[in-house]
Amino acid sequence: MKVLFVSSGNSHQKDGIVTFIKSQGLSLRKEGVDLDFYPVKGHGFKGYFKHIKSLRKHVKEHKYDIIHAHYGLIGFLCILSFLRTPMVLSVMGDDAYGDFNSKGKRVWSSYFGMFLTQIALLFSKQIIVKSKNILNVIPYKKKAHIIPNGVDFEQFKPFNNELAKNKLLYLADITNPRKNYQLLESALAILNDKELTLVNPFPISHDEFPQYLNDSSVFILTSYNEGSPNVIKEAMACNIPIVSTDVGDVKEVIGNTEGCYLCSFDAQDLAEKIRLALAFGKRTNGRVDISHLEAGVVAKKIKKIYQSILEN
Repeated sequence: MKVLFVSSGNSHQKDGIVTFIKSQGLSLRKEGVDLDFYPVKGHGFKGYFKHIKSLRKHVKEHKYDIIHAHYGLIGFLCILSFLRTPMVLSVMGDDAYGDFNSKGKRVWSSYFGMFLTQIALLFSKQIIVKSKNILNVIPYKKKAHIIPNGVDFEQFKPFNNELAKNKLLYLADITNPRKNYQLLESALAILNDKELTLVNPFPISHDEFPQYLNDSSVFILTSYNEGSPNVIKEAMACNIPIVSTDVGDVKEVIGNTEGCYLCSFDAQDLAEKIRLALAFGKRTNGRVDISHLEAGVVAKKIKKIYQSILEN
């Protein structure tokens, strides 16, 4: 089985491939899949679609059995390349439901990308979505599968039994309206605790995430919308208490794990949940509770999708 991962090549990683996509590909290789990466470098519609000819040539030369496109715009690029190779499309989140402003409202400029995603979905053999809320906004549900990104348990693990004191970790871009940083600002003003330290090291290498997570008391996520936020699963794998808005699959991921809390978009509620998480004061059992999301387990599910395409 020979598979080509096609994805954006514009991340700050050395090869330009987003870490969770690279990790998924490597976990599939461990399951015996002959897999290559094709990073698409360039920004915007024009930047992406200058790759049409080179992608077509690459696929023909290497004779892939399956193309696995990550993100709706990448899927649309694969369609324009007139490839006869069957395509699996992974829909990430905002490609399906759009971008949001600081008031939590969808911005009009995102509708074009959502439209291109709909076209890519139509021409996909199989679809992978990361969470139920993404599945709810796409058609062709009969060929869709909910498969969150897996977590590398070798990389993300507790470094010791102790938990840091009074350190809140926020790994999102505070300038991104969808991440809703102002909610955390308001909650911190309510807490008014001079002993609390907020750590926001964005942007950092994904390789640094485990250390920051292990050096924190509570991980915070305040987004208006998400698909299946990887960092929530990574915090769970490190047994770190979590406070998050009820977005994407966060509710399903944290489940009944003690020390992990959902909050509303009300600053008073967020402040109270932060108090509870700090009072919990020890590591959680998150790692055990998300054992079904270990990277190898997830890779096996994706490989089965590939096999079903080839068998039919």
